[in-house]
Amino acid sequence: MIAASSLSPFALAIKSLYGVAVELNAFIDEHIESMKSSANSTISRTGSVLEGAKYGFGLGYMSSVIIIAGGQLLLGNTLAAVSEVATAAALSNPMAMTCAAVGAIYFGWNALSDQERESILEKLSEGVQVGKELIKSVFAYVINWFKSVNDSVFLKELKDDIRDVAVIFHKSLSDVTKSAADTADEIFKTVSETASKIGDGVKDAVKTVRDKVKSKSNDS
Repeated sequence: MIAASSLSPFALAIKSLYGVAVELNAFIDEHIESMKSSANSTISRTGSVLEGAKYGFGLGYMSSVIIIAGGQLLLGNTLAAVSEVATAAALSNPMAMTCAAVGAIYFGWNALSDQERESILEKLSEGVQVGKELIKSVFAYVINWFKSVNDSVFLKELKDDIRDVAVIFHKSLSDVTKSAADTADEIFKTVSETASKIGDGVKDAVKTVRDKVKSKSNDS
């Protein structure tokens, strides 16, 4: 049994975020099993990623803390003080919160500049109290695992989870992914929502630009 006082700062933050009243290790084990048994393939696959990291790195619950905390940082959550809104979101749908965090690593980590990645590594290493090289290895495992899944529905649902969670921290999906295609989609959505004010002609013009941007992004 791990005393609460022995938990790293970010482990305590994750415990607070998810409203964990039991030992963190027990919660992580139950969380992984619940995700793996979900009928939703995106959730069950994400649970399998966490389980693989748990046994592959021999870190127990710490591998999940590294992944979830790292993903939260990428989503815009500083983990310095867990907000009531973020906690409410995690309590209402903890699996979606975890999918968003894991998805943020897959879509967002390599989109960062070297300086941005180093900043995340500094914060995560201090907050989880593990070395940077280990963190990079865990992230590489997540990214490579997801790359092996060729499923557009899976990737779309991950982005939906990222979008829903990132907004809590005043970020958009494209802020996390740095994707021109995601930015184009967000612009098109904004225009679509105000089409009655600006006219369908402008909406169609923006749609054309969006499709060109997405096509160019897919080709690159």
